[in-house]
Amino acid sequence: MSPATVLFSSPPDARAEETRRLIASAGFVVADHLLGSTPAVDFGPVVTAVIEVGERTDIAAAQTRRWRAELGDQIVPIVWIASSDKVVTGLDAGADVVLSRPVEPAAFVAQLRALTRTHATAAHVTVRANEARLLGDQLKKALAQIECEQDMARRVQRNFLPKAFPEVGSARFGVCFRPRSRTAGDFHDVRRLDEHHVGFFVGEVVGTGTAAGGLLGVFVQQSVVLKEIAQNSYRIIPPGEVLTSVNRQLLGIGADDLPLVAMLVGVLNTKTGGITLARAGLPAAVHVPTNGAPGVWAVPGPFLGTADTTYQSLSGTLNPGDRLLIGTDGTRPDGDPGPAGTDRLLEAAARHREATNSDFLNAVARELLLHVRHGDDFTLLGVEMTAG
Repeated sequence: MSPATVLFSSPPDARAEETRRLIASAGFVVADHLLGSTPAVDFGPVVTAVIEVGERTDIAAAQTRRWRAELGDQIVPIVWIASSDKVVTGLDAGADVVLSRPVEPAAFVAQLRALTRTHATAAHVTVRANEARLLGDQLKKALAQIECEQDMARRVQRNFLPKAFPEVGSARFGVCFRPRSRTAGDFHDVRRLDEHHVGFFVGEVVGTGTAAGGLLGVFVQQSVVLKEIAQNSYRIIPPGEVLTSVNRQLLGIGADDLPLVAMLVGVLNTKTGGITLARAGLPAAVHVPTNGAPGVWAVPGPFLGTADTTYQSLSGTLNPGDRLLIGTDGTRPDGDPGPAGTDRLLEAAARHREATNSDFLNAVARELLLHVRHGDDFTLLGVEMTAG
Protein backbone atom coordinates (compact mmCIF):
# COMPACT_ATOMS: atom_id res chain seq x y z
CA MET A 1 0.00 0.00 0.00
CA SER A 2 1.41 3.41 -0.97
CA PRO A 3 1.88 6.08 1.74
CA ALA A 4 -1.03 8.45 2.36
CA THR A 5 -0.75 12.00 1.07
CA VAL A 6 -1.05 15.08 3.27
CA LEU A 7 -1.68 18.39 1.52
CA PHE A 8 0.48 21.03 3.23
CA SER A 9 -0.33 24.66 2.57
CA SER A 10 1.97 27.30 4.06
CA PRO A 11 3.78 30.58 3.49
CA PRO A 12 7.46 30.23 2.52
CA ASP A 13 9.11 30.51 5.96
CA ALA A 14 11.33 28.40 8.22
CA ARG A 15 8.55 27.46 10.62
CA ALA A 16 6.59 25.92 7.77
CA GLU A 17 9.61 23.88 6.74
CA GLU A 18 9.79 22.48 10.25
CA THR A 19 6.14 21.34 10.03
CA ARG A 20 6.75 19.88 6.59
CA ARG A 21 9.63 17.72 7.90
CA LEU A 22 7.47 16.55 10.80
CA ILE A 23 4.71 15.40 8.42
CA ALA A 24 7.21 13.55 6.22
CA SER A 25 8.89 11.91 9.23
CA ALA A 26 5.51 10.42 10.21
CA GLY A 27 5.46 8.43 6.94
CA PHE A 28 3.16 10.68 4.87
CA VAL A 29 3.77 11.93 1.35
CA VAL A 30 3.72 15.74 1.43
CA ALA A 31 2.00 17.61 -1.38
CA ASP A 32 3.13 21.26 -1.11
CA HIS A 33 0.78 24.16 -1.70
CA LEU A 34 1.52 27.88 -1.39
CA LEU A 35 -0.94 29.45 1.04
CA GLY A 36 -3.33 31.75 -0.79
CA SER A 37 -2.53 30.45 -4.28
CA THR A 38 -5.58 29.70 -6.46
CA PRO A 39 -4.67 26.75 -8.75
CA ALA A 40 -7.13 23.87 -8.42
CA VAL A 41 -6.06 21.14 -6.05
CA ASP A 42 -6.34 17.44 -6.85
CA PHE A 43 -7.88 16.13 -3.64
CA GLY A 44 -8.12 12.53 -4.95
CA PRO A 45 -5.05 11.14 -3.10
CA VAL A 46 -5.23 13.57 -0.15
CA VAL A 47 -6.24 12.12 3.24
CA THR A 48 -5.69 15.29 5.31
CA ALA A 49 -4.91 18.94 4.61
CA VAL A 50 -2.67 20.97 6.95
CA ILE A 51 -2.58 24.77 6.80
CA GLU A 52 0.26 26.67 8.45
CA VAL A 53 -1.57 29.93 9.10
CA GLY A 54 1.16 32.19 10.48
CA GLU A 55 0.09 35.81 10.27
CA ARG A 56 -2.09 35.30 7.19
CA THR A 57 -5.35 34.44 8.98
CA ASP A 58 -7.72 36.06 6.44
CA ILE A 59 -5.99 34.34 3.52
CA ALA A 60 -6.07 30.99 5.35
CA ALA A 61 -9.79 31.39 6.13
CA ALA A 62 -10.66 32.28 2.53
CA GLN A 63 -8.65 29.33 1.24
CA THR A 64 -10.34 26.94 3.69
CA ARG A 65 -13.80 28.08 2.59
CA ARG A 66 -12.81 27.67 -1.08
CA TRP A 67 -11.54 24.16 -0.44
CA ARG A 68 -14.74 23.21 1.34
CA ALA A 69 -16.72 24.38 -1.67
CA GLU A 70 -14.46 22.44 -4.05
CA LEU A 71 -14.65 19.29 -1.94
CA GLY A 72 -18.43 19.22 -1.86
CA ASP A 73 -19.46 15.87 -0.36
CA GLN A 74 -15.89 14.56 -0.35
CA ILE A 75 -14.52 14.37 3.20
CA VAL A 76 -10.94 15.60 3.69
CA PRO A 77 -10.14 16.76 7.25
CA ILE A 78 -8.46 20.17 7.43
CA VAL A 79 -6.01 21.08 10.24
CA TRP A 80 -5.00 24.61 11.10
CA ILE A 81 -1.74 25.39 12.91
CA ALA A 82 -2.20 28.85 14.34
CA SER A 83 -1.93 30.95 17.46
CA SER A 84 -4.32 30.15 20.30
CA ASP A 85 -6.49 33.22 19.60
CA LYS A 86 -7.32 31.91 16.08
CA VAL A 87 -9.17 28.75 17.17
CA VAL A 88 -12.67 30.16 16.69
CA THR A 89 -11.74 31.78 13.37
CA GLY A 90 -10.35 28.52 12.04
CA LEU A 91 -13.31 26.41 13.07
CA ASP A 92 -15.77 28.96 11.65
CA ALA A 93 -13.86 28.94 8.35
CA GLY A 94 -14.25 25.17 8.04
CA ALA A 95 -11.23 23.65 9.75
CA ASP A 96 -11.87 20.39 11.60
CA VAL A 97 -9.00 20.87 14.06
CA VAL A 98 -7.07 23.96 15.15
CA LEU A 99 -3.73 23.22 16.84
CA SER A 100 -2.19 26.05 18.81
CA ARG A 101 1.49 26.82 18.65
CA PRO A 102 3.80 25.60 19.98
CA VAL A 103 2.74 22.18 18.58
CA GLU A 104 3.90 19.10 20.46
CA PRO A 105 5.30 16.80 17.70
CA ALA A 106 3.95 13.49 19.06
CA ALA A 107 0.46 14.95 19.54
CA PHE A 108 0.57 16.45 16.02
CA VAL A 109 1.52 13.14 14.42
CA ALA A 110 -1.16 11.30 16.46
CA GLN A 111 -3.70 13.87 15.30
CA LEU A 112 -2.76 13.33 11.64
CA ARG A 113 -3.10 9.58 11.99
CA ALA A 114 -6.50 9.94 13.70
CA LEU A 115 -7.74 12.19 10.89
CA THR A 116 -6.36 9.72 8.35
CA ARG A 117 -8.51 7.02 9.96
CA THR A 118 -11.49 9.36 9.79
CA HIS A 119 -10.84 9.91 6.09
CA ALA A 120 -10.57 6.15 5.50
CA THR A 121 -13.83 5.50 7.35
CA ALA A 122 -15.59 8.25 5.39
CA ALA A 123 -14.26 6.84 2.12
CA HIS A 124 -15.51 3.37 3.10
CA VAL A 125 -18.94 4.77 3.93
CA THR A 126 -18.99 6.63 0.61
CA VAL A 127 -18.22 3.41 -1.27
CA ARG A 128 -21.00 1.62 0.61
CA ALA A 129 -23.40 4.48 -0.08
CA ASN A 130 -22.56 4.37 -3.79
CA GLU A 131 -23.10 0.61 -3.78
CA ALA A 132 -26.42 1.11 -2.04
CA ARG A 133 -27.47 3.71 -4.61
CA LEU A 134 -26.43 1.38 -7.42
CA LEU A 135 -28.37 -1.45 -5.83
CA GLY A 136 -31.35 0.87 -5.41
CA ASP A 137 -31.21 1.77 -9.10
CA GLN A 138 -31.01 -1.90 -10.03
CA LEU A 139 -33.97 -2.69 -7.78
CA LYS A 140 -35.98 0.12 -9.36
CA LYS A 141 -35.24 -1.30 -12.79
CA ALA A 142 -36.15 -4.79 -11.62
CA LEU A 143 -39.42 -3.55 -10.09
CA ALA A 144 -40.22 -1.66 -13.28
CA GLN A 145 -39.60 -4.85 -15.27
CA ILE A 146 -41.81 -6.83 -12.88
CA GLU A 147 -44.58 -4.23 -13.24
CA CYS A 148 -44.32 -4.46 -17.04
CA GLU A 149 -44.56 -8.24 -16.84
CA GLN A 150 -47.53 -8.00 -14.48
CA ASP A 151 -49.29 -5.57 -16.81
CA MET A 152 -48.66 -7.86 -19.75
CA ALA A 153 -49.95 -10.87 -17.82
CA ARG A 154 -53.06 -8.93 -16.89
CA ARG A 155 -53.66 -7.93 -20.52
CA VAL A 156 -53.16 -11.53 -21.66
CA GLN A 157 -55.53 -12.82 -18.99
CA ARG A 158 -58.19 -10.26 -19.85
CA ASN A 159 -58.07 -11.30 -23.49
CA PHE A 160 -59.08 -14.80 -22.40
CA LEU A 161 -62.08 -13.59 -20.38
CA PRO A 162 -65.41 -13.76 -22.23
CA LYS A 163 -66.76 -10.55 -23.72
CA ALA A 164 -70.34 -11.86 -23.58
CA PHE A 165 -72.14 -14.97 -22.33
CA PRO A 166 -74.17 -17.35 -24.50
CA GLU A 167 -77.94 -17.54 -23.97
CA VAL A 168 -78.95 -21.18 -23.90
CA GLY A 169 -82.62 -21.97 -23.34
CA SER A 170 -83.92 -20.33 -20.18
CA ALA A 171 -80.47 -19.89 -18.60
CA ARG A 172 -79.03 -16.43 -18.20
CA PHE A 173 -75.56 -15.59 -16.90
CA GLY A 174 -74.08 -12.39 -15.54
CA VAL A 175 -70.86 -11.41 -13.82
CA CYS A 176 -69.52 -8.60 -11.70
CA PHE A 177 -65.74 -8.62 -12.17
CA ARG A 178 -63.50 -6.05 -10.51
CA PRO A 179 -59.75 -6.48 -11.17
CA ARG A 180 -58.24 -5.05 -8.01
CA SER A 181 -54.63 -6.26 -8.23
CA ARG A 182 -51.83 -5.67 -10.74
CA THR A 183 -51.58 -9.39 -11.37
CA ALA A 184 -54.33 -11.45 -12.89
CA GLY A 185 -55.88 -13.56 -10.14
CA ASP A 186 -59.49 -14.37 -11.05
CA PHE A 187 -60.87 -15.96 -14.20
CA HIS A 188 -64.25 -17.20 -15.42
CA ASP A 189 -66.01 -18.47 -18.52
CA VAL A 190 -69.38 -19.73 -19.79
CA ARG A 191 -69.48 -22.18 -22.72
CA ARG A 192 -72.40 -23.48 -24.76
CA LEU A 193 -72.07 -27.28 -24.96
CA ASP A 194 -75.11 -28.22 -27.06
CA GLU A 195 -78.72 -27.18 -27.58
CA HIS A 196 -79.68 -27.64 -23.91
CA HIS A 197 -76.43 -27.74 -21.93
CA VAL A 198 -74.09 -24.97 -20.86
CA GLY A 199 -70.91 -25.28 -18.86
CA PHE A 200 -69.35 -22.61 -16.68
CA PHE A 201 -66.49 -22.13 -14.24
CA VAL A 202 -65.08 -19.54 -11.86
CA GLY A 203 -61.54 -19.69 -10.49
CA GLU A 204 -58.65 -17.80 -8.97
CA VAL A 205 -54.91 -18.18 -8.51
CA VAL A 206 -54.33 -17.77 -4.78
CA GLY A 207 -51.45 -16.12 -2.95
CA THR A 208 -49.29 -14.79 -5.78
CA GLY A 209 -48.29 -11.28 -6.77
CA THR A 210 -46.29 -12.23 -9.84
CA ALA A 211 -46.96 -12.34 -13.55
CA ALA A 212 -46.62 -16.12 -13.35
CA GLY A 213 -49.88 -16.22 -11.38
CA GLY A 214 -51.81 -14.60 -14.21
CA LEU A 215 -50.26 -16.90 -16.80
CA LEU A 216 -51.11 -19.89 -14.60
CA GLY A 217 -54.73 -18.72 -14.62
CA VAL A 218 -54.68 -18.68 -18.42
CA PHE A 219 -53.17 -22.18 -18.39
CA VAL A 220 -56.00 -23.44 -16.19
CA GLN A 221 -58.64 -21.79 -18.37
CA GLN A 222 -57.24 -23.46 -21.46
CA SER A 223 -57.02 -26.79 -19.63
CA VAL A 224 -60.76 -26.91 -18.94
CA VAL A 225 -62.47 -29.37 -21.28
CA LEU A 226 -66.25 -29.62 -20.75
CA LYS A 227 -67.15 -31.68 -23.81
CA GLU A 228 -65.38 -34.63 -25.36
CA ILE A 229 -65.95 -35.34 -29.07
CA ALA A 230 -65.31 -38.76 -30.58
CA GLN A 231 -66.22 -39.56 -34.20
CA ASN A 232 -69.90 -38.60 -34.63
CA SER A 233 -70.78 -38.39 -30.94
CA TYR A 234 -69.81 -36.33 -27.93
CA ARG A 235 -69.86 -36.61 -24.18
CA ILE A 236 -70.43 -33.80 -21.70
CA ILE A 237 -67.80 -34.26 -19.02
CA PRO A 238 -69.04 -34.15 -15.38
CA PRO A 239 -67.62 -31.23 -13.36
CA GLY A 240 -65.83 -33.54 -10.90
CA GLU A 241 -64.02 -35.20 -13.78
CA VAL A 242 -63.14 -31.77 -15.23
CA LEU A 243 -61.49 -30.72 -11.98
CA THR A 244 -59.65 -34.03 -11.67
CA SER A 245 -58.20 -33.56 -15.17
CA VAL A 246 -57.15 -29.94 -14.54
CA ASN A 247 -55.59 -30.95 -11.23
CA ARG A 248 -53.45 -33.59 -12.90
CA GLN A 249 -52.32 -31.14 -15.56
CA LEU A 250 -51.23 -28.71 -12.85
CA LEU A 251 -49.33 -31.42 -11.03
CA GLY A 252 -47.69 -32.33 -14.33
CA ILE A 253 -46.01 -28.91 -14.46
CA GLY A 254 -43.71 -30.21 -11.73
CA ALA A 255 -43.11 -26.86 -10.01
CA ASP A 256 -42.35 -27.02 -6.27
CA ASP A 257 -43.68 -23.53 -5.57
CA LEU A 258 -46.84 -23.75 -7.69
CA PRO A 259 -49.50 -21.32 -6.38
CA LEU A 260 -52.80 -22.71 -5.14
CA VAL A 261 -55.67 -22.61 -7.61
CA ALA A 262 -59.30 -22.51 -6.49
CA MET A 263 -62.11 -23.30 -8.88
CA LEU A 264 -65.79 -24.23 -9.23
CA VAL A 265 -67.15 -25.94 -12.34
CA GLY A 266 -70.79 -26.43 -13.24
CA VAL A 267 -72.90 -27.95 -16.02
CA LEU A 268 -76.52 -26.83 -16.39
CA ASN A 269 -79.30 -28.53 -18.36
CA THR A 270 -81.34 -25.54 -19.43
CA LYS A 271 -84.31 -27.70 -20.41
CA THR A 272 -84.80 -29.51 -17.10
CA GLY A 273 -82.94 -27.15 -14.75
CA GLY A 274 -80.70 -29.97 -13.58
CA ILE A 275 -77.31 -28.70 -12.48
CA THR A 276 -74.09 -30.43 -11.40
CA LEU A 277 -71.31 -28.67 -9.49
CA ALA A 278 -67.81 -29.59 -8.36
CA ARG A 279 -65.61 -27.41 -6.18
CA ALA A 280 -61.87 -27.11 -5.54
CA GLY A 281 -61.17 -24.66 -2.74
CA LEU A 282 -63.49 -21.90 -3.98
CA PRO A 283 -66.23 -20.60 -1.63
CA ALA A 284 -69.44 -22.61 -1.80
CA ALA A 285 -72.15 -21.52 -4.23
CA VAL A 286 -75.26 -19.78 -2.83
CA HIS A 287 -78.66 -20.96 -4.09
CA VAL A 288 -81.43 -18.34 -4.14
CA PRO A 289 -84.76 -20.10 -4.79
CA THR A 290 -87.88 -18.30 -5.97
CA ASN A 291 -89.54 -19.25 -2.73
CA GLY A 292 -87.68 -19.84 0.49
CA ALA A 293 -84.48 -18.64 2.10
CA PRO A 294 -81.14 -18.69 0.26
CA GLY A 295 -78.89 -21.62 1.14
CA VAL A 296 -75.40 -22.91 0.52
CA TRP A 297 -74.70 -25.64 -2.01
CA ALA A 298 -71.48 -27.03 -0.61
CA VAL A 299 -69.42 -29.91 -1.93
CA PRO A 300 -65.95 -30.73 -0.53
CA GLY A 301 -62.85 -30.42 -2.68
CA PRO A 302 -59.22 -29.41 -2.02
CA PHE A 303 -57.33 -26.72 -3.94
CA LEU A 304 -56.03 -27.70 -7.35
CA GLY A 305 -52.36 -28.61 -7.65
CA THR A 306 -51.94 -29.84 -4.06
CA ALA A 307 -52.31 -33.61 -4.46
CA ASP A 308 -53.34 -36.26 -6.95
CA THR A 309 -57.00 -36.73 -6.03
CA THR A 310 -60.49 -36.96 -7.47
CA TYR A 311 -63.34 -34.49 -7.03
CA GLN A 312 -66.95 -35.16 -6.11
CA SER A 313 -69.94 -33.63 -7.84
CA LEU A 314 -73.13 -32.22 -6.35
CA SER A 315 -76.40 -32.38 -8.26
CA GLY A 316 -79.39 -30.08 -7.81
CA THR A 317 -82.15 -28.34 -9.67
CA LEU A 318 -82.68 -24.73 -10.65
CA ASN A 319 -86.40 -24.15 -10.99
CA PRO A 320 -87.78 -21.26 -13.03
CA GLY A 321 -86.87 -18.05 -11.20
CA ASP A 322 -84.11 -19.69 -9.15
CA ARG A 323 -80.65 -18.11 -9.06
CA LEU A 324 -77.16 -19.27 -8.16
CA LEU A 325 -74.27 -17.05 -7.00
CA ILE A 326 -70.61 -18.10 -7.23
CA GLY A 327 -67.91 -15.84 -5.84
CA THR A 328 -64.15 -15.95 -5.39
CA ASP A 329 -62.32 -15.16 -2.15
CA GLY A 330 -62.25 -11.54 -3.28
CA THR A 331 -66.01 -11.28 -2.57
CA ARG A 332 -65.38 -11.92 1.12
CA PRO A 333 -64.99 -8.87 3.38
CA ASP A 334 -61.80 -8.43 5.41
CA GLY A 335 -61.74 -10.63 8.45
CA ASP A 336 -64.32 -13.08 7.07
CA PRO A 337 -62.17 -15.85 5.56
CA GLY A 338 -64.54 -18.63 6.65
CA PRO A 339 -68.29 -19.15 7.02
CA ALA A 340 -68.84 -15.52 8.05
CA GLY A 341 -67.93 -14.40 4.54
CA THR A 342 -70.50 -16.77 3.04
CA ASP A 343 -73.08 -15.57 5.59
CA ARG A 344 -72.68 -12.01 4.31
CA LEU A 345 -73.32 -13.22 0.76
CA LEU A 346 -76.41 -15.09 1.98
CA GLU A 347 -77.66 -11.98 3.76
CA ALA A 348 -77.09 -9.77 0.72
CA ALA A 349 -78.85 -12.29 -1.55
CA ALA A 350 -81.83 -12.39 0.81
CA ARG A 351 -82.07 -8.59 0.99
CA HIS A 352 -82.04 -8.10 -2.79
CA ARG A 353 -83.96 -11.18 -3.90
CA GLU A 354 -86.86 -9.06 -5.22
CA ALA A 355 -84.56 -7.42 -7.78
CA THR A 356 -84.84 -8.88 -11.26
CA ASN A 357 -82.37 -9.89 -13.95
CA SER A 358 -78.98 -8.15 -13.76
CA ASP A 359 -80.25 -5.74 -11.09
CA PHE A 360 -80.11 -8.57 -8.55
CA LEU A 361 -76.48 -9.46 -9.25
CA ASN A 362 -75.40 -5.82 -9.30
CA ALA A 363 -77.17 -5.05 -6.02
CA VAL A 364 -75.54 -7.99 -4.23
CA ALA A 365 -72.12 -7.08 -5.65
CA ARG A 366 -72.43 -3.42 -4.59
CA GLU A 367 -73.26 -4.44 -1.04
CA LEU A 368 -70.33 -6.83 -0.82
CA LEU A 369 -67.92 -4.30 -2.30
CA LEU A 370 -68.80 -1.84 0.46
CA HIS A 371 -67.13 -4.19 2.95
CA VAL A 372 -64.13 -5.25 0.86
CA ARG A 373 -60.85 -3.48 1.61
CA HIS A 374 -58.25 -6.02 0.45
CA GLY A 375 -56.53 -6.08 -2.94
CA ASP A 376 -57.87 -9.41 -4.28
CA ASP A 377 -59.82 -9.50 -7.53
CA PHE A 378 -63.60 -9.50 -7.05
CA THR A 379 -65.63 -11.93 -9.15
CA LEU A 380 -69.31 -12.75 -8.60
CA LEU A 381 -70.96 -14.94 -11.25
CA GLY A 382 -74.73 -15.25 -11.37
CA VAL A 383 -76.81 -18.01 -12.96
CA GLU A 384 -80.57 -17.60 -13.37
CA MET A 385 -83.31 -19.78 -14.77
CA THR A 386 -85.86 -17.41 -16.24
CA ALA A 387 -89.54 -18.07 -15.73
CA GLY A 388 -90.29 -17.64 -19.44
